[in-house]
Amino acid sequence: MVTQAEHQQPAPKKPRLVFTDLQRRTLQAIFKETKRPSKEMQVTIARQLGLEPTTVGNFFMNARRRSMDKWKDEDPKAVAVDEGQLSPTIGLGSRQASDVL
Repeated sequence: MVTQAEHQQPAPKKPRLVFTDLQRRTLQAIFKETKRPSKEMQVTIARQLGLEPTTVGNFFMNARRRSMDKWKDEDPKAVAVDEGQLSPTIGLGSRQASDVL
């Protein structure tokens, strides 16, 4: 026996959101100041820009990821993620690990 639910078509896929210029510039400006805004701040940003709070949260999550990827591309020796090891100079500025130890 076949139920009615099995004959229904899946819901159409939601179209990809493209930020307006104002939304993109605003989100990028906020990201420069605050990499990880609170949920309350994300809700406020979403309300002001006419976006869903989850969309704003996803923007910041993706922006942090893009920022990390860009940093790794600029200095591939800074973090050896594949080996699971950190470079001895991370967070030391111009000092070497031997200077701290």
